[in-house]
Amino acid sequence: MQEHGLVSIYKVAQYKPHAKTCNESTQKNEINRELNQEEEMAAIVSGLTYVRVNQKWHYICIFVDLFNREIVGCSTAQIKMPYLSIVLASIKVDLRKIQLFHTDRGNEF
Repeated sequence: MQEHGLVSIYKVAQYKPHAKTCNESTQKNEINRELNQEEEMAAIVSGLTYVRVNQKWHYICIFVDLFNREIVGCSTAQIKMPYLSIVLASIKVDLRKIQLFHTDRGNEF
């Protein structure tokens, strides 16, 4: 580069402070990996995953009862936002029976 009189415009990477992410929440981890539950609907866990179908992303949200590992609600969508209300509507039991709802604290939740 010196031989041809070229000068790089590359900048040295600088540290940029980042705000806390959702997984660094101060919320207490109530379930604390106690995945075997004694009562039905005592603890419901949820997760959201992305699946590529026909070159487009689709979103799947599932609610699982830790008592018997039964899927108690699920929803799929091509956009993220409406899935949670759809999943809640798909649960066939009384939602007041749920004592604990646990997620991975991802951005979606």
